[in-house]
Amino acid sequence: MYNIHYATPSNPIFVLNTIIIFSIGYKITNCAQDIRIGVVGNSREEVFTKGCQKLKLDAVNVTMMTLDGTVIDDEEYFQLLPAQTLFIFRLNGETFETGADLVYNVLAAVNNDTLKTSIKIKSFMDENIKEKIRILSSVLDVDHNKQINLTSCSLRSKDPEWFQDLDTRAKTKEEFMFKRCQERIRSYMYKTKTDMIKSDFYIQHKKCRQYLDEVYKQFSELLTKNKYHGYYFDRSNSNCLCDNTGTFICEGAWNQSICSYERGTGHKINPYQNREVERSRSVIPALFEASVMASEIGCSINMNYFYDLLFTTVNLKLVHIVCHDKGQHISAKCDPNLYLKNKQLYEKSDPQ
Repeated sequence: MYNIHYATPSNPIFVLNTIIIFSIGYKITNCAQDIRIGVVGNSREEVFTKGCQKLKLDAVNVTMMTLDGTVIDDEEYFQLLPAQTLFIFRLNGETFETGADLVYNVLAAVNNDTLKTSIKIKSFMDENIKEKIRILSSVLDVDHNKQINLTSCSLRSKDPEWFQDLDTRAKTKEEFMFKRCQERIRSYMYKTKTDMIKSDFYIQHKKCRQYLDEVYKQFSELLTKNKYHGYYFDRSNSNCLCDNTGTFICEGAWNQSICSYERGTGHKINPYQNREVERSRSVIPALFEASVMASEIGCSINMNYFYDLLFTTVNLKLVHIVCHDKGQHISAKCDPNLYLKNKQLYEKSDPQ
């Protein structure tokens, strides 16, 4: 599964970069390949650290690589690897057999009896091959269909593996995802407040402080009313950001209209299939400016404008980690004309 960020802006007039992360699942093993463990992580460093801990290996002496022997020491390359990739954690001095090695060893060990058996198998397969392939395909489809069926399951009792090791009382996947999204949106609110009250502007401008406190209070009240937009992750809700199966599609970088991955088909993730779920370059400077304007005119800050920028899909965008631009969005700006509530009415009543 892919890392997906909710990043902004979806419209380049806004200064905001809010992120919600879906972590990817991978598999790890040692050189002996006598154990396989699933881990979740958003970066090479995170997967490497967890892998060493799970396998009880000294990270200083470990090299992480794929089955074909490719050493994974580059974050950008790591992000290109698909979910459920198997990583070998090799201690210095250890050797392991790649897939090619295994095939070679088998071929090298072949004797005449094995060759005779292979000839008979080939002869058997040559007869009515289409029917035999159909039967083989139907057998292989069993696991695939089972996975699809589990993806559609919602109840904990129907797909207990999905809920394994989760610290939650949620009885359905939708309930868990709803609460997970609430946690993320709630963190945006707390981070906004922290950035605001710790700033020099907030501390030094007592007159503006009351406007900022009021707008934050309104943020809190509206978020409570909207249940912190938990429905963004709830596939049973008509306003969710995924389809009814739970599949999310990357919308591309903040300054793009679509994700260009795989010729425009876009990165995809379905946390309802495998439970791999997991702020903000904020609009606070614009809020400070709005508080100055409000205090000078004696009107209210346009809470709904800033609320939409911080907490809703007006300015949130579903973005894969590869498409996420962590740099400053120079061309993105808030609109001062929307900072104040009913500003035009106040301007008309201004004798000047």
